[in-house]
Amino acid sequence: MQHVQIADRVLGPGNPVFIVVETGTTANGDIATALAMIDAAKDGGADAIKFQIIGADHFMSDKSVSYDYEWAGGTKSENMYEMFKGLEFSLEEWKQIRDHCARRDIIFYASIDYADGVDMGVELGLAAFKLSSWDVGNLPLIRHMARTGKPVQVDLGPTRLSDIEKAIDAIRSEGNEQIVLVHCSHAKEDAGINVRSVPYLEQVFGLPTGYSCDSRDVVPDITAVALGARLLEKRLTLDGSHPGHHHVKAVEPDEFKEWVTTIRRAEAVLGKHAVVPSAEDLRQKELYFVSVVAGTEIPAGTRIERDMLACKRPGSGISPDLIDVLVGRVAQRDIQRDELLSWDAV
Repeated sequence: MQHVQIADRVLGPGNPVFIVVETGTTANGDIATALAMIDAAKDGGADAIKFQIIGADHFMSDKSVSYDYEWAGGTKSENMYEMFKGLEFSLEEWKQIRDHCARRDIIFYASIDYADGVDMGVELGLAAFKLSSWDVGNLPLIRHMARTGKPVQVDLGPTRLSDIEKAIDAIRSEGNEQIVLVHCSHAKEDAGINVRSVPYLEQVFGLPTGYSCDSRDVVPDITAVALGARLLEKRLTLDGSHPGHHHVKAVEPDEFKEWVTTIRRAEAVLGKHAVVPSAEDLRQKELYFVSVVAGTEIPAGTRIERDMLACKRPGSGISPDLIDVLVGRVAQRDIQRDELLSWDAV
């Protein structure tokens, strides 16, 4: 099983789940909002914040496409090109975002959908690059990302195994082994989410695999942790009622902080791949297990017979599985009825 390092965090077995805030569209293309989201991510307990370096002129050939999406007030229709243009940041704004992430000590990286954006990401010193689900077939972009030498997070969406294998091969062809796979489903029904893809993909490819939930729901996230996810993404918004894209699917800062607490508890509850009684279980074992006791008064010098013995609480004495070892021994002193048997008494 391969490990991947993003900045100072290691992803893989034996390490905490890497928690990433997704804030590409919900930053609204507004620098003040972006900086406030960095604060919310850090204060909420995220390891990293992932933006989107969007280049509408680079990935859209038809600029007349209409796009319908849900927001808190219902369904909204926008020109897709204009929507994406409104979400772009300038290089100087990206530098402000980068510098604020550094001040807050939170890892900064981004999804990028065009080659020049990758070059900008290199200039900004991104800790990693994310390939969106919709670019898994874009092998020229994948190779360009891979050549940076930075870890590449591959979101999988509607891909098949053959698509994933081609993307991995493209990254490795550039000498880059730092690959993280992320299962992300847009399913409307529970069964379609198929979180079992997480351990399956890790088994097939031997790469750290994570999960990105396309909703506010916490159940798939907890399930993913239980199944061994190495990375979790959660979309954040400052205001879920904002009329922009994805806000209705995102959690607000207080909800995010609670979500992080839940995820960390889920990790702790998982424990170890072994039977390890807790300190409290062991304390209660002494109280509520049974031990061998005298079933009657046993005078000193008496040879002990089986019918003189009983098994009663507490569990701090001789275990009942040794009862036959006691039979035939001689009482070294008077033993009272219901007294816990001890080895120095027989």
